[in-house]
Amino acid sequence: MIQRSAMIPRPGAMALEAAVVYPVMLVVVLGLIVGGMGVFRYQQVACHAREASRWAAVRGSDYQKETGNNSPTQDEIFQQAVVPMLSGMDQKSVTCQVFWIDQDSGTVTAWDKASKDPQTLTKSGDYVTNTVRVTITYQFSPQIFLLESLQMTSTSEFPMTY
Repeated sequence: MIQRSAMIPRPGAMALEAAVVYPVMLVVVLGLIVGGMGVFRYQQVACHAREASRWAAVRGSDYQKETGNNSPTQDEIFQQAVVPMLSGMDQKSVTCQVFWIDQDSGTVTAWDKASKDPQTLTKSGDYVTNTVRVTITYQFSPQIFLLESLQMTSTSEFPMTY
């Protein structure tokens, strides 16, 4: 005698489960991809800020005296230190601000209007090393119709060399 299984056949159950699970899985996978791209772009922005601050820190007033070349402007810092590393990023979406910071007085001056001296003599006669602060801002557009663009900002401060 042949025994039959007590289970009732469910021919549409697998199709219904797939219709529920597949869209959720697709959203999760796309979210991971877009999130990973966002983290990668933020790491690029941070790297650009570090590189631009390092590049500007070695090109202050002493650089001008030693080489006879003018100290670079904020736009030249952007063009020379940031733009060559913008792989995959839209240059129009990236902005760069450079500041010179007098560590003795705490004065923050726009790079193009600063004296760019690497050191300042304090009232007590000690030298203090000044710094360069670079802020890079990037408008990240994930290019998925539900998400808006995100503004990513990274700031790096580097001591000037003399």
